[in-house]
Amino acid sequence: MTVTAAIIIEDGRVLISERPPGGRHAGEWEFPGGKVEPGETPEQCLARELAEELGVTVEVGKAVGRVRHSYPDLVIDLLAYEAAITMGTLEDIECSAHMWALPSELEEYDLLPPDRRLARDIFGIRE
Repeated sequence: MTVTAAIIIEDGRVLISERPPGGRHAGEWEFPGGKVEPGETPEQCLARELAEELGVTVEVGKAVGRVRHSYPDLVIDLLAYEAAITMGTLEDIECSAHMWALPSELEEYDLLPPDRRLARDIFGIRE
């Protein structure tokens, strides 16, 4: 399964979101994004997911990371892209919370394993 993640940096901080209760990996943190649907590109997916989850329009930039991760019941290919918010105000629509964190603070959050690997690869945090 192909999944996308947005790396959005403003004022030296990166946007992360907390997964909602009742779903898979509830309460864990991730870079916002989601599953690529049939017929859409990863970039289109990222724009759609950010609108659905956080209520913002983004401009998707270049690819900055890729992580393959195996869960007991699922293998994901996580593609990370630089992105910038171009319109809207962040709202917690399909997430419990969002946070602007300094890259050095990311290791303090319960990031999903593939997101933690992205944070290591992109920002140099410990895994």
